[in-house]
Amino acid sequence: MRRGIFAAAAAVGILLLIGTLPGCGGYGGGGGSGSTAPVSGLTERAFVTSQNGPVPLEIADASKDQLTVSTVALGGSSPALMVPGANNTTLVFNAGTNGISVVDTIKEALVTTLGTTDCTAGTISCELQLAGPTESIAESSDAKSIYAAVPTINQVTVVDLTVNPFKISTIPATAGNCTTGATCLPGAHRLVLAHNNGKLLVFNELLNNQLEVINTSDKTVQTVMSTSLDHPIFGVFTSDDSKAYILSCGAECGGKQASVAVLDMTTLTVGQTVNVDAATIATSDSTNLYLAGSNPASPGAGSATILPIPALTGAKQVKIGDGFHQVVSLFQSKFIVGARTCTTGCLSIVDPAGGTAIVGQPKGDVTAIAPITPRSVFYDTEGGELRVYDVGNGNEHLTNGTLVMDVVGKATSVLYVGPKT
Repeated sequence: MRRGIFAAAAAVGILLLIGTLPGCGGYGGGGGSGSTAPVSGLTERAFVTSQNGPVPLEIADASKDQLTVSTVALGGSSPALMVPGANNTTLVFNAGTNGISVVDTIKEALVTTLGTTDCTAGTISCELQLAGPTESIAESSDAKSIYAAVPTINQVTVVDLTVNPFKISTIPATAGNCTTGATCLPGAHRLVLAHNNGKLLVFNELLNNQLEVINTSDKTVQTVMSTSLDHPIFGVFTSDDSKAYILSCGAECGGKQASVAVLDMTTLTVGQTVNVDAATIATSDSTNLYLAGSNPASPGAGSATILPIPALTGAKQVKIGDGFHQVVSLFQSKFIVGARTCTTGCLSIVDPAGGTAIVGQPKGDVTAIAPITPRSVFYDTEGGELRVYDVGNGNEHLTNGTLVMDVVGKATSVLYVGPKT
């Protein structure tokens, strides 16, 4: 976390890219004038957000592992979460204002049009304002809706981008659209959106045996309750969205048994359930479901499980670092896992084929993982720093024992945005 370097460099001629300057082109389009090159001129790029620095979003040259003078000014100064949006955009949540900035990844600036709303109009603020903090944001692939879980108000904020000006509302709007209870999204925390945008899963791991499903077409909410669930915390949809694999974190969340259960998305009934050692986060490819979590019965150790799909039999378990596992990525046949509040190492690189894992040294919470896909390295934000790792051997890239890229302030998230797609 370098300090003071930016101000000194600015004095000798750094040009800031001010994201609020008017531009051409609409939401996520990358420019209506036919522009295909990003403003920085880089082919390979990564966005890096930081808190307590003079510029909240810096741009790294992902081909050389170098920070650049190109930056993006956001709607707030305390970015805490960054996720890919639709149509060459990036969504950035600002913890200081509870707002979401939408960045055009090609113009490297805030979007000039959000849905059908002109963000350059003096009366329009295009930062999407939430009623509280969020740790989970999702955007529909057709760029029509953005969803954010807001646990402090037991609701999901939805942004309708098809109207002018865009409309921000909450689900449930009233208790009447719930199948059970007066508050049908208690402590809404994590969201998982189906590939076809039709269903939105809503999780709060503190609930014993239930989750909620939002039908995005009419914003109605249905509660799924089953004794097969034990503090459901996350889900992974099948490729055709006909089913979802529901993770229960069990003992790690105050329950008894971690598991994976198959939820039929047509009937919303829970079917096959398979016990696993631990499960708080997961991802999948065409052959396996990759899980990570920590079992309190094995303090100081985490657990990764490779579970063949759709059979859910023949699981392979691998010991990894401990902590609460919150971010995962698949990259070059490796399962990369990041955790917070760990006592061993917060970063683990699992080789599913060999059944082994490389556990990094304790360096602090891992808040984001960004594979640099044309290369064999990935970036992460770990312990408030931006770090570079070799995915094959797990070695961190350093220069004379120091960080390759030293971000101003506390690094909170990193996202590989690459060239225009």
